[in-house]
Amino acid sequence: MQTTSAGRFTVFLVNHDQGTLDTLSSLLRSAGYTTKTYTSPKAFLDEHDSSVHGCAVLELSMPDLKKANVQQELAKRDINRPIIFLGENGSIPAGAEAFKSGAIDFLVKPAQKSELLSVIKTAMKRDSNRLHCQAIAKRMSKFTSRERLIVALVVRGMSDKHVAAALRIREMTVKTNLSRAMKKLGVNSVADLVRMTGKISS
Repeated sequence: MQTTSAGRFTVFLVNHDQGTLDTLSSLLRSAGYTTKTYTSPKAFLDEHDSSVHGCAVLELSMPDLKKANVQQELAKRDINRPIIFLGENGSIPAGAEAFKSGAIDFLVKPAQKSELLSVIKTAMKRDSNRLHCQAIAKRMSKFTSRERLIVALVVRGMSDKHVAAALRIREMTVKTNLSRAMKKLGVNSVADLVRMTGKISS
């Protein structure tokens, strides 16, 4: 599982005001985080690397935010990057909509340091889970079609005997394929197999 140490967690700051970017970056670096700053959503999206452990802090009132629609664009790329929005009191309705679309939180400016750091810790945990699930999915992509089918039946609670009967194959064939699949995932028990694959489907 990915590390959750602050130093290995990058906060992507997106704001059209360079002064605000500098202030937020300084604050977060003093707390031990790595930061990357962007003056437009497009610049952020153009060079975004989904493999980096981190979250995005976006200014809700940026002129081109709706045009770029960071949340929708990341979703199209199948990237569930945690997003935190910053905005004025008057932008609360828009913040509520962003929250419904999957944002971690909406903070009214000027956000308190303790409040921002607390939300970023939540984002850190969520992104650790995202990367963990991503790693599991990558391992599962190495399954053969038969391994994938057998695993799907086993995690539903079927015994090796019942899987063999359902697929009209030998029980030993089920055991062999199940063992190979478990080795690819790095688990030693069916319980761990169920738990790990459940992270992908949840």
